[in-house]
Amino acid sequence: MSRRATGDPRRDAARLLIQVLDGRARSTDLIHEALAAYPEGSRDAGLMHELVMGVLRRRAALATVIQRLVHRPLDQTNPEILEILMILAYSTLFLTRIPAHARVHAAVEAARRAGGEPAARFVNAVGRGLERLTAQGNVLEELPPAVRVSLPPWIEALGRQADPEPWVDATYESLADRAPVALRAHGGASGQEALLQALAQRGIEATAARYSPDGVLVSGGGAPLRLPDLVPRLAVPQDEASQLVVHALAPRGGERIADVCAGVGIKTSQILGLAPEASVLVVDVDGRRLDRADALCRDAGLARPQRLVTDARRMPDALAGTFDAVLLDAPCTGLGTLVRRPEVRHVRHPKDVPSAQALQVDLLAAAMRLVRPGGRLVYAVCSFAQGEGDEVVAQVLAANPHFKREPVPLAGPFVSPDGALRTLPWRHGMDGFVAVRLRRS
Repeated sequence: MSRRATGDPRRDAARLLIQVLDGRARSTDLIHEALAAYPEGSRDAGLMHELVMGVLRRRAALATVIQRLVHRPLDQTNPEILEILMILAYSTLFLTRIPAHARVHAAVEAARRAGGEPAARFVNAVGRGLERLTAQGNVLEELPPAVRVSLPPWIEALGRQADPEPWVDATYESLADRAPVALRAHGGASGQEALLQALAQRGIEATAARYSPDGVLVSGGGAPLRLPDLVPRLAVPQDEASQLVVHALAPRGGERIADVCAGVGIKTSQILGLAPEASVLVVDVDGRRLDRADALCRDAGLARPQRLVTDARRMPDALAGTFDAVLLDAPCTGLGTLVRRPEVRHVRHPKDVPSAQALQVDLLAAAMRLVRPGGRLVYAVCSFAQGEGDEVVAQVLAANPHFKREPVPLAGPFVSPDGALRTLPWRHGMDGFVAVRLRRS
């Protein structure tokens, strides 16, 4: 299927949903790519974005309602027609400002272009059925709260294990909220102030982040992301929880720091912005990612990091014990991004947690070897699954008694009694991260 946007928000949304749900691309990346086909700030662009994210957040509820009107299993429906039905159901149940005749007509026309007259008649029948159901009352009230927000039982169990506090309807509904547009300014608190002034000069409403001293929350969408003099010159998109991970490391000037599994360098640029005089080595198995990390630091006017393209589990012996601080933001399931990337609900599976854990144990053991005596390490994952956080740390510490846990140098409701950073999407309004700080004796 072509990835080129058509300009029809419903059909484009249907195609993006198919691509996202096959697990090979992120919703945020595909939406950003598709938006290039729409005039900036157009209603159709906003509608397309809302339809993709809304269907991903509410998919289980939408499927339950549609199945009442269809006599065969939904997985036997043509994929594009199925997504058009999901979009129609989402429009009917959640976008009530769109008139009934308009949403049914638009869905029928999209189905006609995708599958001809038989598809158009099928979608029309389902659309009329949806209108009859909604006329009888709120069909969502009878659904369990986890179904209303498409939270699979196994992910719900992991969430409750990580957070034993009471889960009420509002707890679940927070997982269907829109993620805030968060930026992280280069240069710490002074960079935050400069970014807020630059946004205000352009009429963009923004406020300082609640906890991150270099974070900014933007009201009304992602307009700054299209302004190169702001992004990446002054800031980069980065969730507030991700920003706090680097503050847990607390980089200082003059230190030798390794950013292991650095990816495209978002946290690398934060380290260099907070500690310009530090010597930073970025490590990743993918050289193209490190190219982007280097370009990001260059465009932001920061020092350029040293780089090493290698599997972090097989670092050169010459680097052992030579770093004051090491950051390992390990590859993980990404379960903590349930709000920002709602497709995680649908593309992750229970077996992914132990698979990620095995890799994380090896990476953490390798990262520990880089730390000099008296140095520190922060291990972080964007997941609330204990199998990827505490269990990994406990297993590796058992084999490395010269490392001890110590509290992260942060304050907030996300710092647990054991001193770890633990942000939860349904409690703190940011991605779910676990970050544990270790000190070599």
